[in-house]
Amino acid sequence: QFARPRPTDDLVTDGKWRGEERRHDCVGGSVVALNFGMDSGDTLVYRVLLAKPLSNAALIWRFQIDRGESVTFQLSGPINRKITFRGGDTFSTATVPLGKLGAGNLVLRFTSQGGGAVALNGFAIVESAQANDVAFMEQPWHPVPKVESISNGLILKYDDVPNTYGFTIGVPLAPSRELKWSELDPAFGTEPGPDTRPRIFGDARRGHAGDPDSLFVHAASQPLMLAPHSRQVIYGLICAGPEKEVRRRLAAFDPKGGRYERIYLAAKRCAFKTVSSPTGQEFKFGQQLMAAVTLSNLVYPLYTQRGYIRHYSPGRIWDCLYTWDTGFIGLGLVELDLQNALEILNAYLTPPGAQSAFIHHGSPVPVQIYLFWELWNRTQSRDLLEYCYPRLRQYHAFLAGRLGSSTTRRHRDHLICTWDYFYNSGGWDDYPPQKYIHAQNLEAAVAPVVNSAHTIRCAKILRAAAAALGRTGDFAAYDKDISDLSDSLQKYSWDESSGYFGYVMHDDRGEPTGILRHESGANFDMGLDGIYPLVAGICAPAQERQILERLFSPQHLWMEIGITTVDQSAPYYIPTGYWNGSVWLAHQWFFWKTMLDLGRGDLAVRIARTGVALWKKVTDSTYNCMEHFEPREPFGSGWRQFSSLSSPALSWFASLYTPGRFTCGFDTWIESCEFSGNNRGLRAKLKPANGVGRNFSILACMNPDSRYRVT
Repeated sequence: QFARPRPTDDLVTDGKWRGEERRHDCVGGSVVALNFGMDSGDTLVYRVLLAKPLSNAALIWRFQIDRGESVTFQLSGPINRKITFRGGDTFSTATVPLGKLGAGNLVLRFTSQGGGAVALNGFAIVESAQANDVAFMEQPWHPVPKVESISNGLILKYDDVPNTYGFTIGVPLAPSRELKWSELDPAFGTEPGPDTRPRIFGDARRGHAGDPDSLFVHAASQPLMLAPHSRQVIYGLICAGPEKEVRRRLAAFDPKGGRYERIYLAAKRCAFKTVSSPTGQEFKFGQQLMAAVTLSNLVYPLYTQRGYIRHYSPGRIWDCLYTWDTGFIGLGLVELDLQNALEILNAYLTPPGAQSAFIHHGSPVPVQIYLFWELWNRTQSRDLLEYCYPRLRQYHAFLAGRLGSSTTRRHRDHLICTWDYFYNSGGWDDYPPQKYIHAQNLEAAVAPVVNSAHTIRCAKILRAAAAALGRTGDFAAYDKDISDLSDSLQKYSWDESSGYFGYVMHDDRGEPTGILRHESGANFDMGLDGIYPLVAGICAPAQERQILERLFSPQHLWMEIGITTVDQSAPYYIPTGYWNGSVWLAHQWFFWKTMLDLGRGDLAVRIARTGVALWKKVTDSTYNCMEHFEPREPFGSGWRQFSSLSSPALSWFASLYTPGRFTCGFDTWIESCEFSGNNRGLRAKLKPANGVGRNFSILACMNPDSRYRVT
């Protein structure tokens, strides 16, 4: 616990523990650091279990502090005394006598008296007579394997890994090639050059020296000859385990054996298959590509919460957590693999009372709450509801400024600001007002719209979940979030002249002083952020009409390929921007669902069909799954094996063309939903999620071979 509170005390980046810093030269790879110990009162508590009593124990600390610095801690527990750590640049040890200790639970509390910042790697407790036997030695690692060629295959053996790895294939191999890159995706990069052609085996600007401590082996077959209209099946074997067993399996491999055909067919039966009505057949190829990219963008190992996980990433070049992006990967997985969609949701949730309210990296857009909503809509699982609700309640409470160290409600009007946690409010890097306030160092004074709008909508979602669980005592907090933020957005953010809400400026006391304007005098928030209260469901009828006109006007936000991020009539619109001027699919997902809430099924279908058609055009032309899109660039832009923020293509296709899909907006709670008769019948029990509301739309994709009556 830091004596001087930090905004991140209850939201530690990447799911680390409070004060944790990853270092290469320490036991376990972690130290307690980040200026720990500088302030008097900084406290660290260890709880350990002694398996057996010690007659004369010694505690051996391992620490690092800069030369010339020192810090003193008060130790309390089985012994009360002061310990002083003195600088030496490298890691040192300090031994403290503890005397006789009984077996069982042991609590040691260290409280800083102030001084220098120390990195504490931890301690060992041993008998005093063994203290000199405790040593810390560097572990040499050997990341490059020994590579052995065998008949039509290779064997790889790492010195530090017990397993041996091998593969063989049923055709002759050409000589293998070794690639010295730490990441494989950039090695095969398609960074645009003067001729925009892919640069195979490395971008010239990255250089070919690569990473001497990494190795990929590129094993290619010799040329294959296929006659016209013929088919050839080639089997291969990949195995890992004890070296003797790997060699036995490889030697016994028969590429013509029928056993492998059975294995292949069994796996094929379990694989995801794009199911479509006849009108959706033309879009299936792009959907298959997106499914393959989404399911295969896996990275390992990824460190979080004191352990390692496998993890879906936007692309394998991003070997890290991403709260915003991975939420959308989860939404894509809802259409591909419900179990993995639940797993990826769970990876970002923490138990109530955890050191981090949720797992945070990057833009703090609470897509996980929407992912839960979609999983509920698909399953109506009571177990899902009971497990996720308390975790999501904690998640929301932090973003709403009601939990622990949260600083999101820094202003008197309570509008939500997340600048203390990331530079990016809504995932839109060069969004004009966001870019401007960072350039002018105005973070402490300006509140965007999107964070407050999401807080309102998520409060409504969680209120509905609380109602389903009978947790009526939670209503008051959600109702206050909704009321306070709705009132402030309407009072301080709405700009009638532009038809957009705006970033709100504040004085030194946190009082609102007006909206942020461009040097031309225009509202600086003429873009998606400025219309997000529509998603929150708080707009008056006149505001709705004005915003819908902006949203679907070709002079404003609507383009032939979808909704752009910034109004084309704004003086700061740049058609060549990253988010400013281009079309992304992610935010359109929220407005698609909102159109259903507004009873505008026609507009919801328009967004979905436009998105699916755009995806077909790009994937048919390039075989690539791209990040974002521009009218002047017909093949998409960004990374070519991207999943996350492009995953709405999966949602839209399924809602329109996959029989057995039932889609509602955010204001409709699905109590039950059951398709029958080969998707020729549907019974669903619905209710307004937040009390009696307006007319709404739903999308039900049925078997096209029947006629239907709807009641």
